[in-house]
Amino acid sequence: MAKAGMRRPDPKDPHGTESNRKTQFQKEDIPPIPNIQGKTKHKK
Repeated sequence: MAKAGMRRPDPKDPHGTESNRKTQFQKEDIPPIPNIQGKTKHKK
């Protein structure tokens, strides 16, 4: 006998986050950050 919480979900129903709409973010006009120059410091 199957448990109440173990029923098989209907494959036609949306599950998880499929029903959620993706939010659209506008791109910012900030220039990219320049790469850091020089050697990395390793402290032990």
